[in-house]
Amino acid sequence: MEQIDLKAIEGNYKGTAAAYFTGIFLALLAIALAVSVLIYFQALAFISADIMQSAINGMMLPVALSAIFLALVLAAVAWLLTALILHRTRSSAQLRLYGQLLDISPDSVFLHDLNGACLYANEAACRLAGAAPAGGDKLKAAAGFRLLDRDRIKELVENSEITFEYISPAESGSNVQAEVHSRIIQLNRKKFIISSARDIKERKMIEEELKQSSQKLRRAMEGTIQSMALTSETRDPYTAGHQNRVSRLACAIGREMGLPENQIEGIRVSGTLHDIGKIYVPAEILSKPGKLRQNEINLLRDHAEVGYELLQNIEFAWPVAEIVYQHHERMDGSGYPRGLKGDQIMLEARIMCVADVVEAMASHRPYRPAFSIEKALLEILQKRDLLYDGKVVDACLRLFNEKQYKLD
Repeated sequence: MEQIDLKAIEGNYKGTAAAYFTGIFLALLAIALAVSVLIYFQALAFISADIMQSAINGMMLPVALSAIFLALVLAAVAWLLTALILHRTRSSAQLRLYGQLLDISPDSVFLHDLNGACLYANEAACRLAGAAPAGGDKLKAAAGFRLLDRDRIKELVENSEITFEYISPAESGSNVQAEVHSRIIQLNRKKFIISSARDIKERKMIEEELKQSSQKLRRAMEGTIQSMALTSETRDPYTAGHQNRVSRLACAIGREMGLPENQIEGIRVSGTLHDIGKIYVPAEILSKPGKLRQNEINLLRDHAEVGYELLQNIEFAWPVAEIVYQHHERMDGSGYPRGLKGDQIMLEARIMCVADVVEAMASHRPYRPAFSIEKALLEILQKRDLLYDGKVVDACLRLFNEKQYKLD
């Protein structure tokens, strides 16, 4: 981590160092001179002035050298003391600065030992613990807040870093919900735990409100979908329930193929609405017991495109309109309305196609009785990879032959 430039915060470091050094050196020099003068005057009481003067005259050079040596020693001591004082000053300033930076953080920051005892807490940590710093003692305010239990500490020792959600125990009387990120750090050969905790009560409340709102919207959408499906089915009593049965079978095929649930949900909605375009087809054609003329067949086939036009402007979470548009396409390009083939057809539409054929053959129609489910399965098996996707056919056959799936 890049260190904060304290020089820019503290001012001119060289000027500060020079001032400390000069002051300490002069103080030490004054003490040395005072001691020297004291020694000198004490000596006069026992030695005559003539003898003292002669000694001084004979020792001028050694005294001068000693004075220079003493000055150098005093300078070295002054510099060491200056360096020590500046180091302590800078360390203290750095700690104060880091403490202030942590105190303005909206996240709670804790420092624990490996026994879980709290060694440091910022102001946000005190608020999270539900205690105000008494007389500025943040540590005392947060000491009773047990953020890390033994299991958490054990997990942390094993993994060095963990993230978890903390919920205060019911017996504590508090209502703390926090997302905590803890990491083991090493300082002076000792290990500590530093933790950052973010209060998520408000986020949880918003998530719950969004969840409830989403459920309401989902129920409203589901009601709308079922109403739309019912609109088309009321015009053709012989296909009543057809869309829902196709939807359920298509979803079962999707799960058998291992598709994700979100994709299966799109298949469910599309299946429920896949024949919505039949509201455009006259009721007498839908319920006609005899063979249809070509113009009536063409009109009936338009339901896929009409369904697409009805659904394309609705903002579903899935490509519902396109699935409805393609559910009568065939792998060899012989389907309608666009003659798509192979991978041009969406997987969801290929699943819908197989489910639609099986359900339609196994259901009664005004122009023919219902076929057996065995005949319907034989149809998709014989035209596997020709009209129908082979993987979809295989999944459908497994459902009926191995898992005893039943059309409701």
